[in-house]
Amino acid sequence: MKADQHLRVPVTSRKAEGHHVKARVSVDPLSSRSLLDNDFESGFEEPWYDSSPSTVHWVVEDFYTPFEVSYAAPKPSAGTKYLRAVRNDQLVSGLLILRTLTFTALPGDEIAFNFWIRSKYTGGNTLELVMAIGETEQTLVSLTSYSTSVNLEWRPMIAPIPVSEPVDLTLIFYAFCGSNAEDAIALDDIVLLSPNAPTTEPTTTTTQTTTTPLSLSPTTATSTPTTPPVEVCGGNYNDPSGIISSPNYPQPYGFDEYCEYIIQVEEDKRVELDFLYFNTEGGADYVTVYDGLTTTSPVLLRASGFHSDIITTTTNKCLVVHSSDSQNSFTGWQATYKSS
Repeated sequence: MKADQHLRVPVTSRKAEGHHVKARVSVDPLSSRSLLDNDFESGFEEPWYDSSPSTVHWVVEDFYTPFEVSYAAPKPSAGTKYLRAVRNDQLVSGLLILRTLTFTALPGDEIAFNFWIRSKYTGGNTLELVMAIGETEQTLVSLTSYSTSVNLEWRPMIAPIPVSEPVDLTLIFYAFCGSNAEDAIALDDIVLLSPNAPTTEPTTTTTQTTTTPLSLSPTTATSTPTTPPVEVCGGNYNDPSGIISSPNYPQPYGFDEYCEYIIQVEEDKRVELDFLYFNTEGGADYVTVYDGLTTTSPVLLRASGFHSDIITTTTNKCLVVHSSDSQNSFTGWQATYKSS
């Protein structure tokens, strides 16, 4: 079955053979916000819940006691447990669905998580995060391009939740896991990030001190000025690996920017670019990757809006151009590069 043939099955139609569906408690959507974070170290998937319609299901797995002994997951960066797509003994392929309770999303919210996806054939497995408001679904990020036979590591991802006012919605991971021994999908460290989260009042501590006579000599008060961070707009990158990002990332980039990032690695190597985060104004602010050092070189990628991908050049050099217009500044993008 091709990736674009993987059908989504409504949760109301599922009858998963041998899979016990747990009763869920109704929770106020605003209160549900505080329940979304899960690193799965408790051994439970809640508040996320599995509504997969086939014999493949999301199950909390421990790195040291994997369900598929001959094909263990990479070791997590923290803890030992994560959520994995687990197949039956015959490794039958199937669709997976992982949902949240309905919660109230606020402007500026983002969902962060780690993921691992691998397949015998490139693009053989699929994984995407979707936002559902009522009956309307919108894809926030597709990670299918990471599904390759050589992906042997956990990767971080942050996906903005594009709402301009408080909205009740659900988040859904749709995935398809194939029947090859190498096929695997896993999630970990899911966290809701919000700039509008309530803050804790600071605690003031009073310390009793001994008073000494005041000097009549004048004193000069000095203060250290706070230097704002320097916005890096482009540059030259010659190390074997590194990180590049839009100006001021993770804060919004500026208006009317044009930045050139020149990457050169050792001879006889290629440059592999991995966009970990991408959120620009769709159709207006672009990132363009050229297979060479000038804008006349072949274009490998021209993207705006939401995007995630791995780009590999044909030579040891590439040019990345960030450009923005005079309106609507977004969070921007971040990518790692390495020689391969």
